[in-house]
Amino acid sequence: MEEVLSSMDRISNLPEPILHCILSFLSFKQVVQTTVLSQAWERAWRTFPILEFGKTFFNQVPSVSCNNKIEAQLGDEKLSRALNYVEGTLRTRRREMIRLDKFTLDLYELRVKELGPFVDRCIFSALESDVKELKLALPFHTSARVVDTRPGMPSVDARNKRCYNLPQEVLCSKSIQVLALSCCKLQSLRSVKLSSLKKLCLTSVYAADLVLESLVDGCPLIEHLSLVNCLGFNTLDLSGLTKLNEFKVRNCLEVLWLSIQALNVKTVSIQLSLPCEINVASCKNIKFLTLRLLSLKDEWLCSQIPNFPFLENLNLVGCDKLKSIKISSLSLKTLKIFECAGLIEVKIEAPNLSIFRYEGDVVSFSIGAMTLLETHLNFDKNNSDIDWYSEYIGLLAMFHNVSKGVNLESYKGENADIPEDLRQIQSSPFYGYNNLDFVITGTRVRVAIKNTIDGLLWISPHLRTVTIKSFYLNWFSFKFEFSYKKQAVYEGGIAQCCKSRPISCWRQCIEEVVVEYTSNCVNNVKRYIFNGEDIWEKIDWLADLDTSLAWSVEL
Repeated sequence: MEEVLSSMDRISNLPEPILHCILSFLSFKQVVQTTVLSQAWERAWRTFPILEFGKTFFNQVPSVSCNNKIEAQLGDEKLSRALNYVEGTLRTRRREMIRLDKFTLDLYELRVKELGPFVDRCIFSALESDVKELKLALPFHTSARVVDTRPGMPSVDARNKRCYNLPQEVLCSKSIQVLALSCCKLQSLRSVKLSSLKKLCLTSVYAADLVLESLVDGCPLIEHLSLVNCLGFNTLDLSGLTKLNEFKVRNCLEVLWLSIQALNVKTVSIQLSLPCEINVASCKNIKFLTLRLLSLKDEWLCSQIPNFPFLENLNLVGCDKLKSIKISSLSLKTLKIFECAGLIEVKIEAPNLSIFRYEGDVVSFSIGAMTLLETHLNFDKNNSDIDWYSEYIGLLAMFHNVSKGVNLESYKGENADIPEDLRQIQSSPFYGYNNLDFVITGTRVRVAIKNTIDGLLWISPHLRTVTIKSFYLNWFSFKFEFSYKKQAVYEGGIAQCCKSRPISCWRQCIEEVVVEYTSNCVNNVKRYIFNGEDIWEKIDWLADLDTSLAWSVEL
C-alpha cells in the first residue's frame, strides 16, 4: 500500500530546491499547510530559506496596546504564540545551519510599544543565518515620519528618542545584499561595512548628516538607493558610488542640499517640498529623470538638460516656479509635464520624442519638427470664456498636426463641450481619426455623456469609435461604435450645422450607434443598439433604460 501511495506522490520525490521553488509561490499559510502532506514537504519547510512575516501573518492577531513590558503585553495568547512562532522558526533555521535568502518582519500595524527586545532577537538570529535580504517595518507610532507642529506636540527630537534603534551589527553584515528599513533610527555609526549591499531602502528613518554619510560610504557596491519620508539630515552627498544605477528621494522634509556624482546612474527621481540646491550635472548617463514638487528655476532646467546626452524619459510634476520650460534633446523619447502652476510657455526641440503627456493650464506651445506616436492632453478649464476654448482648439489642432494619435482627458468632460457659437466660426481641430479615447479624471463628478459625445464628434468628425472612461471610485467605461449613412443632402447641398470639415454633419448622418457600458456597479457588459431618426434622444434616455448605471454618470 505504501508503495502505491509513493508512486502516486511523485511531487514529494522532487529535489528539495524544486520544492523550495514551489513554496516561494505560495502564501505563508499555504506553505505551512504543506507540512502535513509528507515528510519531504515538512523537511522542505524546515529548510525553506525565505521567511516573510508580514501583514498576512500578523493581521490574524488581534491588536494590543498597553505600556507594560512585552511579557505583560503578550498576555494576549494569540499574539504571544505568533511572536514565539517567529522566533522558533528562526532558531530552527539557525540550528539546521540554513542560510536565509530573505527575512521580512513587518510589525507596522501592531500597536505594541515594547517590541524592541523581540526585534533584536529576530535580527541577530537572521544575521547568524547569513541573511541576504532583510526587511524590517516597525509600528508606525515609533517613527519620526510625521512632523506635527501644533503647540504642545513633541518635537522631532523627542519623537526620535522613541524610535527603534537599529543594532550596529546590521550595518556590518557581509551577507546582506538587500536592506529595507521602515520606522527606525540609525544611531551614530563608528563604521559601516556593508560590503555586499546592492539595494538600500529607507522609509521613515531618522539619521543625522554624518550617520547617513557614513552609511553611504560603507556601501561601495550599492546599485539602488531609496530615501522616503526620512528626517534628520540637511545635506545629501552621493559621490564615489560607481555602481549606483537608481536613486530616489521623496518627502525628506529637511533636505536643503543634494549632490549626486554617480557617473553610471540611470534613473533619478527627486521629490522635495522645501527649496533645495540640487546638483546632478555629473550624472552623464541618466536615462530616466523625475523632478517633482521642486522649486526649480527656468535657467537651472534649461542648463541641466544638455548635460544628459542619453536622457530618454523626463517627468516634470508640480514644479510651480517654472515659467518657461525650454527642452532641447536629441535622445528624449517621453516627456511628461503635470500641474506646473506658474507655467507660461513650453518650447520643445526633441526630434525623437514619441510620447508627450501634459496636464495643466492652456499655455503657449512651440514644438519643433517631430512626429509623436502618442499625445495625452488634459487642459485645466478655469473659466467659460470663449477665448479659452479658442486657444484650446488651436492647441488641439497643433498637436493633431504632429501626432499620430491624441488622447484627451478632462476633470468631468467639460473640455469636450465646445460652445455652439465657436463651432460656427472655427474648424474642427482633428480629422482623419477613426478612434478617440476620452478619460474623466475627476472623482465623484457628474458627467453629461450626451454633451461629451456631441462635443467629441465635433472635435473629430465621423469617428468610428469613442471610448469614455473613468478610473476613480465608481469607475465606468462607455464605448460608442458609430456607423454612418452616405453624406446627407438637403435641397441640393450637403447638410452642415457648423464650420467643420467639408463633410456632412454627424448629427444628421449617423445611422446606428452601438453602446457598451461597464462599471464596478455592473457585473457584466451592458450592450445597446440605437438607430432611427431619434438616436440622440435614445442616447439621452440611456439612463432611464438602465437604472443600474453608476450614480456618478449623468446622461
